[in-house]
Amino acid sequence: MGLKKYIIFSIIFIVAVGAYVYSFNGSIFTLSFFGINISLYVAVWVILPTLVIVVASILHMAFYNVKGYFSYRNLQKDYKNYLQYSKARILGLDGSGDFKTTWYKLPVKMLKHFKFDASKDPNDIENEEIKSVILDLKTIENGGNINLKKYKLPKDNYFFKKNILNKLSSDKNYSEEVLKSCTDKGNEICQKAFEVYVTYANFADIKQQGYNIDKNIFEILISRMENPEDMLKMSGDEVFDILQEFKYSKKEFLSVAKRIKKVLNPEATISLFEKLSNENDLATQAYLYILFEYQMVDRVREILENIGKNECEKFRYFLFLRDEGKNFDINLFFDI
Repeated sequence: MGLKKYIIFSIIFIVAVGAYVYSFNGSIFTLSFFGINISLYVAVWVILPTLVIVVASILHMAFYNVKGYFSYRNLQKDYKNYLQYSKARILGLDGSGDFKTTWYKLPVKMLKHFKFDASKDPNDIENEEIKSVILDLKTIENGGNINLKKYKLPKDNYFFKKNILNKLSSDKNYSEEVLKSCTDKGNEICQKAFEVYVTYANFADIKQQGYNIDKNIFEILISRMENPEDMLKMSGDEVFDILQEFKYSKKEFLSVAKRIKKVLNPEATISLFEKLSNENDLATQAYLYILFEYQMVDRVREILENIGKNECEKFRYFLFLRDEGKNFDINLFFDI
């Protein structure tokens, strides 16, 4: 029964009892309290204890109604906080919130150990805001990209980074926009943006970005140079500046030599590997390979005479065969 109904029925009951008593006894009765005489109708004296009890019970019910109201309001606040906390956890954020009721403290602690699963269908979630967040993150996890500004994610957030990586995969021109805002060239996003930028920019613009050209980037560059439909051009000196920084093995230098001779003119190719061999003994075989390819046998002979007899034995054999008038394809003898 509600408090209002209780008050109404209590008043009706008290009035009915008083009227009933007064109907057969309308006299006045006097009682003395601490020397004070109080005269009231008998009917009033009869209903007075009931009135006290009713008032006390009303105060009691009012107290618990107020307490229940604040408890319910706290539950409502905690529910809203829980939704926001859940949203934060789904987004990979720490989240925060002051939960006043014990009902939400355990679920909040449990959420810290849960991880978003893009394979789950959110259609059974009734809260549209949470459902929208999950659908957005499913889009990102499945390779798409969306506008994440409304979530205000930090730059180190997993979904923030993956969203950019997805866009870089679908729109290579976006790499220029990313590179403009990069302050840390070692950052994963910046490195990926540079890698994408390298796939289409000219070499002058690539160098201007100021990023380190590692083996992976060089592979992209040389592949572009090998592509007849690509306009990328690099000089022998530019290739030298890159290669001299690498710790290539003899086999790797040979592999590069085989590819470089297809994209640079003979003079530039010979000059490149001559300088490399002067800087790094491991590039000597690649230089000899280039010289053989361009029929510069005398230069090969000169180099072999000035190095140890046990070095470059394969090329000494090639030279012997050439001196004997044997024609052969040197590439058949290299697994490169």
